This record gives sequence, structure tokens and C-alpha cells, in this order.
Amino acid sequence: MKNTEFSQIRQYLGKSQTQLASLLGISPKTIQSFEQGWRSIPAHAERQLLFLLYLKRAPKKNMKPCWEKRNCNLETRKKCPASELKADYICWFINGTICEGKAQKNWNEKIQICRKCEVFKSLIPALN
Repeated sequence: MKNTEFSQIRQYLGKSQTQLASLLGISPKTIQSFEQGWRSIPAHAERQLLFLLYLKRAPKKNMKPCWEKRNCNLETRKKCPASELKADYICWFINGTICEGKAQKNWNEKIQICRKCEVFKSLIPALN
């Protein structure tokens, strides 16, 4: 995640650096260092921030689950934690989901795929 994106999401959430620091369980100085580009944003902070954004933007009732949008076959759905956990719209938040035919090894690989996915894009429009 880029520092400008981090700052943009904080502002969209309507939080000061101190308020966001409290939500993420880190110091306000750390938030400032992320936004200034002095420190790279670790996966856990990015993931938590995206989840807060998701909560603020809650999905519409008529949205289809990710496995329907992506036309996943039954075999893939059985293996995929998003389907198993009924994480219809937060598949991007769950590690180990079956995207592009295989589970990704870590958050950094996964989020790069998710950022191109219509499920993620439809739920996180503030980033598009």
C-alpha cells in the first residue's frame, strides 16, 4: 500500500491520525511515518485499514458472493476458505483463498491479485 493511499483511506474514514492509531493499536507517530513515506506500511496495518474501510462501506444487499461473480466451480468452492467461512464479500481479507487457480502464499501476493479483482474493486471503490 502506498502512503498516499493510506492517508486517503484515513481521511475517507473521517479519522485523525491519533484516532486511527487507536483503532489500529499503533502510535500516532507510526501513522504519521506511514503517511509521510518514512516507513513502509506492514501487511497487518494495511489489512486492518482495508477492513475498516470495508465496514464503513458495507456491501449492498443485492451483491453476489465472490464465488458467483468469479464463476468458481464446486470443487474450487469446497477448497476455498472464503466459501467455507461464508465470507461472501470479504474473500480479499481471508488468506488462503483460491484465486487464479491456487491459494496465495502470503498477504502481499494475495492483495496484488485482489486489487485487480471485480469483487474487491466493487467493495472498496475509494481506492479506484
